[in-house]
Amino acid sequence: MSKAALGPELELLLKLSHPNCSSQATQTLLEQIPAHFNWSYFLERAIATNLAGYLLPYPELAEKFFPAFVLQKIKAYQQRILLHSTLLKEALLELSDHLTKANIAHTVLKGWDLHFRYGISLKKRQISDIDLLIDPSNLDQLEQILTQLGYTTKRHVYKSRWHEKWLPVHAPLLANKGAIMIDIHTKAMAREHALQWDFERNQHEKIQDQNLQIPLLTRQNSELFLILHTLKHFESLHPLKAAQIQDLWNIDFELVTAPMDLKSKIGELQLFLKRTEQFRLEVHNKYDNFFVHNLSGEKLPFLLRCKRLLIRIKPKNGLIKSLILTYYDFFPVKKYLQNRFGQGPYLLLNLKRLQKTTR
Repeated sequence: MSKAALGPELELLLKLSHPNCSSQATQTLLEQIPAHFNWSYFLERAIATNLAGYLLPYPELAEKFFPAFVLQKIKAYQQRILLHSTLLKEALLELSDHLTKANIAHTVLKGWDLHFRYGISLKKRQISDIDLLIDPSNLDQLEQILTQLGYTTKRHVYKSRWHEKWLPVHAPLLANKGAIMIDIHTKAMAREHALQWDFERNQHEKIQDQNLQIPLLTRQNSELFLILHTLKHFESLHPLKAAQIQDLWNIDFELVTAPMDLKSKIGELQLFLKRTEQFRLEVHNKYDNFFVHNLSGEKLPFLLRCKRLLIRIKPKNGLIKSLILTYYDFFPVKKYLQNRFGQGPYLLLNLKRLQKTTR
């Protein structure tokens, strides 16, 4: 198998951001940087992929080896995400308190789970929003609470009533207030991703923070959720930030209990992580090729873009249902198009959508 060419900048970015890169290994890597190394490209991809948050575990080495403009930009990036995450955390604690008092069971997901569970620094792991899991029966009551707290809420608009019935999304409610974004989940995964997994909602644990009990998934369910959330991107070829794999490095895949029909895909993801760690990414492997293009910021190859389109329109139900869904995949209701592209003639709005889909 031919290896995918990363180039010295992307290879160094992956090596320095790995959680097991020791002080001695970091110094060795920085001492071996070639003269033609493109620091501007290194910096651009570090910030674009959110890996910049993981680049200063040893500040004294960064001060010694990083060019001043690189170090300054990385520090500014980390301060920026720290400020935003601090605002998000205040909002999360406020909302969680209101939901607890209203007897609305809820669970914190993704980045906030990692922060509360393991104390991951808010200037290291970028957290763009708040993800909460609730029971669907509490959706209306939760939306009322969000409105009372000053949030603007928005329900998911489906391509058709058949999509709503047969392919419900996992996060049907969004809320925002200034720089604060909240995704309200009612299930672990959307049905369209073919990664069906759910868990007993009463299986959770709580972490103390600022005199509040923060509800989290059990550790086992949390790890499986992080794996499937990443796997969703690799299977659907939906763009991802390369830093997303940082959430997986410390998971022992051998101890993860997953449904039988998902084990082979999880095994593929585990092999991808091993190849990434060994810098033996294969140019003809779908996962590897997809990751390298997201890491580099290059446009996906034509064949992968075609494969992504086929994945989107692949039948996900019985034959008759799939034919109906496929029709509305190509010709969704106008309300769906207006929700994403604003007002305008139906054909023009749909053309914009199809162009965006095939990019």
